[in-house]
Amino acid sequence: MSKINEFCEKLLSYAKSHCDGEFEVYAASGESFRVGILEGQIKDYSVNDYSGISFRIKKNGKMGYASTTSCDEDGIPALVENATRNAALIEKPDEQFIFSGSASYPSPKVYGEELDGITAGEKIAFAKLMEQKAKEADPRIVKVETSVVTSGKSTVVIKNSNGMDLCEDSNFIAGYVIPIAADGEKMNDGFGFCGGFDRACLDVDKAVKKGVLEAIDFLDAKPVKSASMRVIFRNSAFCDLIETFSGIFSSENAQRGLSMLAGKEGDKIAADCVTLTDDSTLDFGFGSRAFDAEGVAGRRTVVVEGGVLKTLLYNLETAYKAGVESTGNASKGGYTSPIGISVSNFTLTPGEKTLDELAAKMGDGLIITEVSGLHAGANAVTGDFSLMSKGYLVEGGRTGRAVTGVTVSGNFYELLKNIEEPGCDTYHNMFGAAVSSPSVLIGVPMSIAGE
Repeated sequence: MSKINEFCEKLLSYAKSHCDGEFEVYAASGESFRVGILEGQIKDYSVNDYSGISFRIKKNGKMGYASTTSCDEDGIPALVENATRNAALIEKPDEQFIFSGSASYPSPKVYGEELDGITAGEKIAFAKLMEQKAKEADPRIVKVETSVVTSGKSTVVIKNSNGMDLCEDSNFIAGYVIPIAADGEKMNDGFGFCGGFDRACLDVDKAVKKGVLEAIDFLDAKPVKSASMRVIFRNSAFCDLIETFSGIFSSENAQRGLSMLAGKEGDKIAADCVTLTDDSTLDFGFGSRAFDAEGVAGRRTVVVEGGVLKTLLYNLETAYKAGVESTGNASKGGYTSPIGISVSNFTLTPGEKTLDELAAKMGDGLIITEVSGLHAGANAVTGDFSLMSKGYLVEGGRTGRAVTGVTVSGNFYELLKNIEEPGCDTYHNMFGAAVSSPSVLIGVPMSIAGE
C-alpha cells in the first residue's frame, strides 16, 4: 500500500497547485486467494493483487471523475485533466459534496491478524479436508461438486483537499463445500460453509454437517398441494429476502420514486416486533467499517423500531436534499463507481424462541429454508415476489418431511407488517450484503403453489 499512498500524496500535491476546486482521491487495493478441490486434486487456483485510484473534482458545483490502475507519476496530469473535463460535461443538477471529515471515528475490528499466518498450503489442506469429510459423512454422498477456500484483504484510502486523510485495512477467510447425495435415480446437492476472521472460524465439521444434511434431507423431497399456508422463513431464507429488498430503505431510491417508503419516516410500516438496525461499528461484522465511501464516520442507525420507520439510509447528497444528516451509508461498487447508498451490517433484532418453538407455535404450515430466483422473481420497487422454494412441512407443531418444487408468493412490505414473531437463531450472511436475521413466523397464511 505504500506505493499507492505515495502516489495519492503526489496526486494531491499536483491537484493543489493546478486546480481551483475541491477534490478527492479514493484508493482501493488488496489481494485475493481462491483454491477449489475436486477428487483430492486442485481444480482451480488463483492469487490476485489489485489496486485502483479514483480522482474526483468539484468544479462549479459539478463533480467529475477519472480513474487509473497505474501508480505512474507521469499519468497524474492526464488524470486530473480528465476529471476536470468530465465535471464540465455533467448535467446532474443535484448538490455534490467533498466532505471535510467527521469529528471522530469508530475503530471496529475488521482485520484478523491471525489470518496473516495461514499459509496457502494450509488453505489447500483445509479445502481437501472438507471434501474428504463430506464424502465420509454418509454413504449416500456420491461425490463433492467442489470444496473451496477463499480469502482476501483490502485497504481503502480517502484523502482530499479539505484535509481528510483516512485509511482502513480489512480481511476475511471462508470455506464452502457442495456435496452431492444420491439414492437410486434421485440426486440432490447441499451447501455448507464457514468463515470469519481467525483460524477458529474455519470449522470443517460445521461446514460439512450443514452441506451433507441439506443434500440428504432433500433426496426424498416432493411438493405439497397448492394452498394458503402458515409459513416460517428460516433465518438464511429471510436474510435473502431482506438483502433483495434492502434498497427500499435507501433514501436515494425513495427520492427517485423507487421505494414505497418515500415520505414514510415516522410511520408504522411493520409489526410491533420488528426492529431493524444498520451498524457499521460492530467488531468483525462482514459490513463493518470506520468510515463510508465519502469519509463519513461509521455509526449505528436504528432504521425501524417497534415497527416504526425511524429513518432511511442517507449519503451526503440525499441527506442534503432531505435536510438531515448522513447516516454514513455512502458506498462505491468499486473504485471507479460513483457514490451510491448501501447497508453495512443490516440486522433484524432477534426474539426469544428457537426454530422448533416457532414451529410448535405455528402448528401446521411450512418452514421455508431456501428461496431462489430472487433476481427474476422479486420486484424491488413494488415489493412483490414469487419465488421457488424448499423447506419442511410442519404438522401439529412437529417438523416433518422435506418439501421442494413449490413457489411462495407475497409482498415484502406486507410481510414486514405480518411478522408475528422473530426467533433467536440469528444467521449472518457472508455472501452478498452483510445482512443478519433470525427465523421469522409470519402471522397470516401465504400463497404456496405446489402440486
